[in-house]
Formats: sequence, structure tokens, C-alpha cells
Amino acid sequence: MRVRGYVYIAWLIALAGCLVSLYYGEIQQIEPCRLCWYQRMALFPLGWILGASLYRNTISFLFLAWPFIALGAFSALYQSVGIRYPSLSLCGQQCSESLVRFTHHFSFAELSFAGFFAIAFFLYAAQIKR
Repeated sequence: MRVRGYVYIAWLIALAGCLVSLYYGEIQQIEPCRLCWYQRMALFPLGWILGASLYRNTISFLFLAWPFIALGAFSALYQSVGIRYPSLSLCGQQCSESLVRFTHHFSFAELSFAGFFAIAFFLYAAQIKR
């Protein structure tokens, strides 16, 4: 796969995460907790950074994405640990529920961490391939 293909897949993952986040926040009216907000603050700029990289057909400024990936993955991992061990949790809302019915076993935090990990994987693959 070419470098542009890896960035395109990472952009699609970020875009899907943004759309799911907006759907549950704005249409389903589920208010996000503090850690969910941190993940949103990390995810939304990724859509713009990766989209701009695709539009300009360059990966020279993909280094801007790494701090957002780190922030989002860390907050999602911390929230996942807090769901498993409630004494460590900063989240007092329904984030521990599995609201996405087709997964049944995964919380939003675990799905968010998987998304950030996948974005990191594809961007790392693109930078190695370059």
C-alpha cells in the first residue's frame, strides 16, 4: 500500500470517530464526561490534520498529529482502567455502559482507545513507508 493509502485509512478512522461522537452527543443527547471531552478534543483536530495532509498530498506536517493521538489514547486508556476499577475513576456518568449495542462487550473508552491506536498504527506505517 502506498503512503497516501495509510493516511487515508487513518483519516477515515478519525472521521468515523468524530461522526459517532457527534451522533451520540447531539442526536442521542448523551452528555460526555470530562474524559470523553478530552478524547473529543484530541480526535476532532485529527480529522482536520489528516484531511489537510490528504488534500495537499504531503505527509510533511503529520508530526502535528502525534500529540493529539497521545492525549486521546492516554485519556481513553485511563478511562478504560477507571471503568474496570471504579476506585480510580474520574468519570461519574454512564461511560461504563456499553451504549453501542453491536459490541455488547466494549465501552466507549475501549473503542476510543482502539481507534487512537489504529490511527497511530497507520500513521507510523505511512512514515516508515515514506
